[in-house]
Amino acid sequence: MRNLFLVRLSLLLFLFCLAAMPGWAQHKNEVGLLLGGIVTPDQGIVPSGRLEIGAGYTFQATYARQLTKSEKIALYFEVPFLATPLVDVRSGDPAAPQNYASLFVTPGIRFKFRPDERVSPFSSIGGGYARFDESELRIDGAPNTGARGTNSGVLQLGGGVDYKVFSRISLRGEVRDFYSGKPQYNVTPEGSRQHNVVVSGGFVVHF
Repeated sequence: MRNLFLVRLSLLLFLFCLAAMPGWAQHKNEVGLLLGGIVTPDQGIVPSGRLEIGAGYTFQATYARQLTKSEKIALYFEVPFLATPLVDVRSGDPAAPQNYASLFVTPGIRFKFRPDERVSPFSSIGGGYARFDESELRIDGAPNTGARGTNSGVLQLGGGVDYKVFSRISLRGEVRDFYSGKPQYNVTPEGSRQHNVVVSGGFVVHF
């Protein structure tokens, strides 16, 4: 149920963003649909112990609007929506949740280099909202009585490359780091923030 909620929320936000953007006939817009994987480094527990954070699949939709362009560089406003249905958690502390789902929405700026060439590298920076939905059960199988549903600010840094297949369709590969607060682990992890590194691939439609 919680995974379905995150997917629906991300789709609603994405469609709202599309409806709010003007200038569809100018062919300065693009929509990217990507699949990938997320990796979060393991974390220490205070005073001792460790949280092992598993990898998870990601589903990403990104809308971007070109703001200006020259021969060497183009500037875009972009809004990535990224959902992860399941990330497993392992720990010697039985109070930690078994898993969590996550959602990142990070409006920002993208710089695309050599925008009219077949191969166009890009870099991205943005920030926004992160949501974590912790599991109903703890690692020991007992009900998770800790706080569930954690909201956080998030900083996004990334880069990648577009390969133009047709005039309005490109293939895309990218890496993004969503630097956010942490889910409610029901333990005291070292530090208050974590890296969520996502490697994705998919296609982009330009219009």
